[in-house]
Amino acid sequence: MGTAGVRAARALLPTAQEVYVGSSIPFLLGLAVTAGVMIPLLLRLRASAAEAKAEAETLRQQLGAERQSKVQLQEDQRFLTQFLKDFPRLARELYSGLTERQIPGVLLGIIQRSLDPHQAAVLVKRSGDKGGRAPSFVVAASYPEGAALRVGAEVPADAGEIGFAAEAQLVVSRQDLQAETTVSRIKPGPALGGMAQPDIIAPLVFDQETLGVIAIARPRKSGDPKAALHLVAQTGAQVLHTAAQVSRMKITAEMDGLTRVFNKKHMEQTLGELVYKAACSAYDQRSGQAGPPTTLSLFLFDLDHFKNYNDQNGHLAGDKLLQELAGLVEQHIRKDDLFGRFGGEEFLLVLPHANASQAMAAAEKLRKVIAGHSFAFGDKQPLKTISISGGVAEYPHDGLDSASLLHAADAALYEAKRQGRNRVLRASGGGAQAPAGGGGEVRAS
Repeated sequence: MGTAGVRAARALLPTAQEVYVGSSIPFLLGLAVTAGVMIPLLLRLRASAAEAKAEAETLRQQLGAERQSKVQLQEDQRFLTQFLKDFPRLARELYSGLTERQIPGVLLGIIQRSLDPHQAAVLVKRSGDKGGRAPSFVVAASYPEGAALRVGAEVPADAGEIGFAAEAQLVVSRQDLQAETTVSRIKPGPALGGMAQPDIIAPLVFDQETLGVIAIARPRKSGDPKAALHLVAQTGAQVLHTAAQVSRMKITAEMDGLTRVFNKKHMEQTLGELVYKAACSAYDQRSGQAGPPTTLSLFLFDLDHFKNYNDQNGHLAGDKLLQELAGLVEQHIRKDDLFGRFGGEEFLLVLPHANASQAMAAAEKLRKVIAGHSFAFGDKQPLKTISISGGVAEYPHDGLDSASLLHAADAALYEAKRQGRNRVLRASGGGAQAPAGGGGEVRAS
């Protein structure tokens, strides 16, 4: 073969580069196919690994939450178990014959020992009146003492968070109060001044009536304070209701049904107690113990010509006269004085810490007030006015016990009648003395 033939043969053979390229194509194609299969697989594996990691983290968080929840449940259980162990003692404390005024303070003490709150208040409901005063809740006891939250502070009974809890009759926590469904139901109103936002509010509900509210802020004892406060509130409501019933029964037993002032039984009992205290005070002074002697006087009086008033105007008019006179006297006596109906048209006024001269001045003032008052049909009376006659007696000058004091005052009253009525006389060793400056004049009504 010549040179030309060799060259032609070489031209027909592939070069090394061509051979390399030709052999790489199938490899590259295979690699591309492999990559197309592997990459999605790897991505899926990566996603699966991420999901597995997320699930593991979720499981770890759930496990931690369950452990925390278990710890909290155990703590709640320990708290409630201890609270329930203590509760019979707390209940005995509440059911120990407390008055309505004592109960809020005892409730507050129980809450302090059980929950150790940063602040706490027991509020009682004050009803509205005919003068337009709206119902409200009044702080009857608060903790800590001396803080900005004062006894006597008031909040509306139908507004604010306390009003909401009271109307809904539900024990609510701060979380409950911040819920969207609750916020829309709370009427705007002032908060309880001097108290941080309460964390728990528990109404005192008995027989569907809200008697009061307990509010606490930041209880320091862990456990379930909401459940504990609910139990305290339920018991407190029962005790408040019972005390109110007893108080009403006691007042009914002590009050005169017609005039709504104290009756004879209560007046005699209280007078006896005051005389005993005065006697003890006098004994202490004689024994050289410190303290001034306790003075005590009484004023016994009745309506002049009351039988004539009844005969002329009827017993209904007479009853109205007694009611009006009792109300008039109550407006013109001191807060510490004790006033009651002693029988028929006779009344008794006991004046603690008053000597005979002071009692005479008070009695003469009442006589003038009554004689100058415009009572119905007063101008038809024999003296042309409604008037009283009475006697004043002082312990121990006119008697050493309640019976002798009443006897001395009654003798002075009788003498005032004999001297012409519409006057006040002072008992004096079996006699009677008129007040200085007179006191027998008849004043027109």
